[in-house]
Amino acid sequence: MYLNTSAMVEQPQGRYPSQPRPLFPCFFPMVSSQTRRTSFVPTNTDLEPQFPEEDFRGEGGSSFSWKMNGSDVGASKMVLLPRGFPQPVFSNGPKMAFVLQGTGTAGIVVPNGNGVLNERVVRISEADVIAVPSGVVTWWFNDNSDTHLAIVFLGQQRLVNFYLAGPRGVFKGFSAEVVCTSLQLGEAVAALLDSQTTHGGIVKLGPELNMPQPNIINRDGLVFNSFTAVLGEGDSSGDAFFLNSTNLPLLNEVGSGSSIIQLGSGCIYPPTYACATKFQIILVFSGSGNVEVVGPNGDSIINAAVEKGHLFIVPDTSVLSATAGHIGLGWLSILNSPTPRFLTLAGRGSVLKSLSQAVVQAAFNVTTPMERKIRFPGQSH
Repeated sequence: MYLNTSAMVEQPQGRYPSQPRPLFPCFFPMVSSQTRRTSFVPTNTDLEPQFPEEDFRGEGGSSFSWKMNGSDVGASKMVLLPRGFPQPVFSNGPKMAFVLQGTGTAGIVVPNGNGVLNERVVRISEADVIAVPSGVVTWWFNDNSDTHLAIVFLGQQRLVNFYLAGPRGVFKGFSAEVVCTSLQLGEAVAALLDSQTTHGGIVKLGPELNMPQPNIINRDGLVFNSFTAVLGEGDSSGDAFFLNSTNLPLLNEVGSGSSIIQLGSGCIYPPTYACATKFQIILVFSGSGNVEVVGPNGDSIINAAVEKGHLFIVPDTSVLSATAGHIGLGWLSILNSPTPRFLTLAGRGSVLKSLSQAVVQAAFNVTTPMERKIRFPGQSH
């Protein structure tokens, strides 16, 4: 069974219309992890799907990062324990936040219509996507008493974070005169503030502190839930959705596009090329399966088993296909273009189906019956 991705070319905005999808056996085998680089891919780029490594652990949670050697991609994960709270932060580049697990509260400081900064407090849950432009301050809080909150941050560049407080807070580096004047504090108060920034980067808040309450209205245009998008209308083969500035306006400032794919059990994402983008950052957020990435010379670059939490990069010099395992496979793809196009090579709406009979016969050196099987797989001929 193939996922129909034809609408990814025809309708680049919003939900793709539900269409019948051809059914025929999934013949790609599941294989163990194997990655091979070729001459057109830099040898120092780490392409193999990988899990993140822990960088920091505090009383309120831990931070992780993916070590994508040879790449400028920024990818990190934050896991907050119950009542966990990292210091408010902004970054030197835009990023996408994806809630991998759990629920919680987030604050995003963005300008309103008059250009005045306004804190919007929102409820976040698994599969939420939030676009965070460069220089936008955010905070995150796990307000649950017994579950973890995991959030992944993906950027087109290696991100540098600036914390407003804590042991790495920016105010620690400034002189007492600057702190006192800019915050309008006395020297004694400023010294006390400096001494209180040594308790860790991710803290655990006590029950006596009442954090701001989220407002559901604040989610409009700021947060988008991908599960709602891909699980609402698709059939058993799966569904595809493209996230853009229509349903998430801040993507205009981030400069990224995003596709969300959910495959049903044993189904195939046909070989597809992402146009007008230098690379894709792919995060597996559900299920398991196998991914294959092939270069322009027909060389296999990646042939690897993947599962929830894996992240890998697909260069612009390659074509991607994936096969879902028995529990399905879902992934979020971040592209460095707000309006990417997708060229599907096989199946419904594909370029092979669009080519004339004689061209396909000549290209593959096959008979008419075989040509029909190539252009219209799964149909009786």
